[in-house]
Amino acid sequence: MELIGGMEFFDALVRYETYLWNQLDHRLADAGEVALPTLFALRVIRRHAGDCRVQDLRADLGVTVGAASKLVDRLERDGLALRSPHPHDRRSSLVALTSAGEAAHDTGVAVVDSALTDHLAGEAGVGDTTDVLRSLMSRLGAPSTEVS
Repeated sequence: MELIGGMEFFDALVRYETYLWNQLDHRLADAGEVALPTLFALRVIRRHAGDCRVQDLRADLGVTVGAASKLVDRLERDGLALRSPHPHDRRSSLVALTSAGEAAHDTGVAVVDSALTDHLAGEAGVGDTTDVLRSLMSRLGAPSTEVS
């Protein structure tokens, strides 16, 4: 049996993530739903339950403040989100999903959940695989994205 080193693990993990991302994005497109990056943003906004700032998107998505702000601009343009003044910080605004954003979130998540359930059938399963990945992420000091 060939000894597999750390770089081989890293190569396989990155390639898997890339192929899985592309497959899920294609499933969303085939279903007429929002693209996967947009779905990620909608999930962050939903997770922050009415208290989401551009800074929260930046932190949760691992992008720059400028990229997060442009993302919110696109979500607003597409009718998926709406900015409102922050009640306690005049320099900030809150981002919330519109009803169209809520619907896009829910249908997009359903498409991805179905695709991943099909993909992981017969393996450890979605829950066990997620637990392993969260454990590995915590070792890197990455923020948790668990939904309570």
